[in-house]
Amino acid sequence: MQNLRLIAFFLFSFVSVLAAGSDKSSPLPQNNSLTQGVAAQLAELGFPSGQFGYYVGTSVAIGADVIVSGTPYGGSTPAAFVYLKSTKGWNNVQPSAILIPSDAGNCEYFGRSIAISGDTIVVGDSEDQFGPCGPGAAYVYVKPAGGWSGKLKETAKLTVVSDSASFDGLGTSVAISANTIVVGAPGEYPYSDPGAAYVFVEPAGGWISTTETAKLTASDGNLGDGLGTSVSISNQTIVAGAPQHGAGTAYVFVQPANGWASMTQTAELTSLPGTPHDGMGTSVAIDGDTLVAGAPYGPVGANPESAAYVFTKPANGWQNMAEKANLIAPVTQAGFGLAVAIDGNRIAVGAPYFSAPLFRGGYFRGSAFPSEGAVYVFTKKVGGQNAVIVMHGSDARNLSVLGSSVAISGDVVVGGAPRLGPDRGAVFVFGLQ
Repeated sequence: MQNLRLIAFFLFSFVSVLAAGSDKSSPLPQNNSLTQGVAAQLAELGFPSGQFGYYVGTSVAIGADVIVSGTPYGGSTPAAFVYLKSTKGWNNVQPSAILIPSDAGNCEYFGRSIAISGDTIVVGDSEDQFGPCGPGAAYVYVKPAGGWSGKLKETAKLTVVSDSASFDGLGTSVAISANTIVVGAPGEYPYSDPGAAYVFVEPAGGWISTTETAKLTASDGNLGDGLGTSVSISNQTIVAGAPQHGAGTAYVFVQPANGWASMTQTAELTSLPGTPHDGMGTSVAIDGDTLVAGAPYGPVGANPESAAYVFTKPANGWQNMAEKANLIAPVTQAGFGLAVAIDGNRIAVGAPYFSAPLFRGGYFRGSAFPSEGAVYVFTKKVGGQNAVIVMHGSDARNLSVLGSSVAISGDVVVGGAPRLGPDRGAVFVFGLQ
């Protein structure tokens, strides 16, 4: 009976504490040297009362007391929801603002990607993947004088004029840092180009509808590489993932002394040893001198398997290199690394296909909740042991795919579960202790 109670606790607790890691000439120790950590679910955020839609949590971003989530099928028009932390915290918070595009059409995928920096939010709209609905765009929203409130249309729309075409997928990924926005265009279908990332620099008078400042490409790009599937920016450094280039590649671009201009990569980051179609670069994130790239399609139980690879900038600057460390889940699983985020010494990794094991009569009987999903947080501790925890949503069950998107800021971790409900979706907010 005691064993059954322990099993039930493992299956239904919304926070499971686990330890894992990997040593690869890295600051990460081997599995048996990791400490345990704890986290608590602070809130579950969803649609505003009375509104119906699908897939909230498809994308998430977090700022100072602000969480933003994209929902490509948010009722009559796609939308992004802005949640503000109340004086009582995140619990029971309703969206304070709904961001919508002024020119919504039939092929919109507005909210597929989202990012925030200070008082500026950028939302990607990659249009339709499988129809001639245009090359895509990114929409910029600057916080109004009255704050984030009500239904808001964009301050500016960012488009590409140099070489745009249908199926470019512009807006598949977006990132922002201060006055610079980067937008990925992986050329989703029919893979007629290698993909690219476009840089937009805020004009002197503030954001207005404009076209690209620079185009970032790979010197060794091939058709179908998917460059721009993921993008991230930190200060003057941009990283763009090309998950179909070999085992997957992350390209680093460092801003030239005279400002952003069209260029090829400063450095090319790969995994070692890597196997074809691992998909490294499906997700990327950078903070300062540390970069993480997810490889969610590595063969389960193999070496390498689904993982998130960590790269650290050398003393003489970014250069072609393999990873410094790799992060893996305690229980091998496909999809680990589909989403990644980083803040300081903490890295969040989404594992949307996580399935809690089910035991009956002392035997493994499959999964209790297939693809309920999970979010892992790895913490590097200077001069001590590293820790990793895994978090589950309190009501994320079958096919909720929690961890499809992740964001982290300080002690707060956000994970999107776009198929919870079913398919209404939710955003889970966790606090690290």
